[in-house]
Amino acid sequence: MKSVKLNPGWRLGTIFLVGISLSIGWGIRGNTGHCGAEFAGCLAAITVAALSGREDWRNRIPYFAFFGALGWGFGATQSYMQVLSYTDSGHALSQWYGYMAIFYIGFLYVGLGATGTAFAAVASRERMVNLFKPILFVFGAWLFLDLIEEPLAHLLQSATFDTNALRHNNPLYWFDSHYMETLFAFIGVAAYDLYERKGVFDRLLLPVFAAVGALSGWVIQLLLSAAGLTDKLASLLTYQLGDPSYLNPATGLPAYKASDLLNNWPQWFSDYPQHLGWFLGLILGILIYFLLYGKFRNGASLITYMCSGWYIAFLALPVLGSLFFVHYGGIRMTPPRSDNWAGVTGLFISTSIWMWRNNLRPVAVASLISGTIGGLGFAGVQWIRQILVSFGNPRILEYKGVLPGSEEFKSIASSWARWQGQNWHSFLEQGYGFVNGVAIAVALAFLASRVKLHTDDKDSAGQNKGRWTRAFAALFVMLVLTYFNVLKNVEFWSDHLNPDIWKRIIQHPGGVTETVPALWDFPYIGRLPGIDFLNMTPTGWFNFTWLLLVIGCIVIVVRHYRSPLAIIPKSSLAKGQLIFLILLWIMVIGNFEMALSGWNPIRMITEWVIFVNALIATVLVLLLPREEENVIIFEKENYKPIYRRLWIKAVAALLLSSVLFFTSIRMIYHYPAYEKLNFKQYQTRFGPEANWRRTPHLKNEKEH
Repeated sequence: MKSVKLNPGWRLGTIFLVGISLSIGWGIRGNTGHCGAEFAGCLAAITVAALSGREDWRNRIPYFAFFGALGWGFGATQSYMQVLSYTDSGHALSQWYGYMAIFYIGFLYVGLGATGTAFAAVASRERMVNLFKPILFVFGAWLFLDLIEEPLAHLLQSATFDTNALRHNNPLYWFDSHYMETLFAFIGVAAYDLYERKGVFDRLLLPVFAAVGALSGWVIQLLLSAAGLTDKLASLLTYQLGDPSYLNPATGLPAYKASDLLNNWPQWFSDYPQHLGWFLGLILGILIYFLLYGKFRNGASLITYMCSGWYIAFLALPVLGSLFFVHYGGIRMTPPRSDNWAGVTGLFISTSIWMWRNNLRPVAVASLISGTIGGLGFAGVQWIRQILVSFGNPRILEYKGVLPGSEEFKSIASSWARWQGQNWHSFLEQGYGFVNGVAIAVALAFLASRVKLHTDDKDSAGQNKGRWTRAFAALFVMLVLTYFNVLKNVEFWSDHLNPDIWKRIIQHPGGVTETVPALWDFPYIGRLPGIDFLNMTPTGWFNFTWLLLVIGCIVIVVRHYRSPLAIIPKSSLAKGQLIFLILLWIMVIGNFEMALSGWNPIRMITEWVIFVNALIATVLVLLLPREEENVIIFEKENYKPIYRRLWIKAVAALLLSSVLFFTSIRMIYHYPAYEKLNFKQYQTRFGPEANWRRTPHLKNEKEH
């Protein structure tokens, strides 16, 4: 292979374009949630493959997009707003902790995103293709969960808990985590394992193990109850999510009753304790069955590792490990907010172990490289944001003795008011997104010269098996991923546009009224006399229209596979560029449509910057890649020393950066004494007024 001076992955243009691609997606993520993170990771994965200079990677662009999106989706289930508030709180210990926690969250975000992206770069075609069927079973299980979760919750408890603010009243609530999604991923991969096995006898043993487990659990609970040990065991394994001794500073009285506090187990455990024995026995019996008979072939073992790691870490840290740290709020990152970080920690560790054991060690190395850069980036961009908003900051003026109401205070504050009023959170999101992209670009550039060429990727008579997975991956990112993001526009429009068009009021007996979505008639035939059933809600029309779009695209792809269409290019690079542009502009336009209905000039730093960045990305993704590139490849045999050194560097980066950021911000802001801090605006993790003490989630809490 011809020598080149610099591998394409290390070019500044490549690193910049991958960075700006992920920045666009991460800015949109702020409006759409973790599905937006999947879009961001997908966009970066396409870019890094297209600019890698490796034809085998370009040929895999649909797989890069698919697995890159999945990797980022897992990490993005963590919450981070409360951690950001810790770094602004002024409480020294909470601030230092906040910088370390935000580094850690950033590490997991990017580490898992890089895992998905690097998997597409390193794994054989056969391994990737085989993994699709288990993934489809998991998707099916998640779809089933989406259908039954709310009815099941209402069956267990008839109460108001379906709003964002009151989700802790849901009987299925457990540390605001995605444990149900993880459980159903287990169910999906278990269903695949049963489907894939040829034998019949061992399948018939599943209900036997389940029944024996349930019966054993029921009997054990009866025996414990008869011996009077049930309450003792419950007290040993349970702690309250709050501080019953906390006094309201305004009244000097207890702020809440101890009986109103949640505990470290799902709420329905307390509501239906009589069913715990047989239920836990049932789960244990099923687990034992799959431990003995499960095969988990074709990559299904990866999903098993991931789910197992999630639950092991979740149980070991916030659920049971916190029993030893109750007086400090437990082993919880942001109580009373989500503890998905614990499950994601286990997911990261278990995924790395699986990659190591399955001869995919470069994937684990890439995740560690990216994770370290991402952790530094998240904490670092927050630190930069804090420095920028220090100019003319009223907090600093007050701390320096320039009191509110004085002429000097008014003069300085008014001069910097527009600067202070910028959308700094969007600056944080887009800036951090750029660093995330740089992390992915660096990790994949590192792999590009070390991972051997894949020679089994070209479609041929022997490679037609699994060809559908390429089309599925491309359609998934362009139509399914975008659907879950753009669908949220309908709800936003319903809340911000003409209520007479989007809403209708139903009068119930007794004078009770209810506001529900409007019904829009089918054009023409829905307006005929006597026709009053051909109508749908705005969401129904959106879903129906999107379904037509999906069907149309499937027809086109099937026709193309039978006889190539002229509009679909033959070049792998051109196909990747086409996917990139379609995905990019669907999301950018959809994001702008959401913001437009409630437009405010403060959105300029978000939507306008995203639009301009999208224009830049469009130009660069067409100009930077070269059809013919040469890449020097030196296969690396031993990754152990590299991996060991990377872990040392990651820990050192965490410790050194957190100390630097913490001390410099303390020097700039000159915070007052603890008792004078603004606990209503800023949150703290430790101390007498820590959030988990002041504002814990309470049972059946009413919306304020």
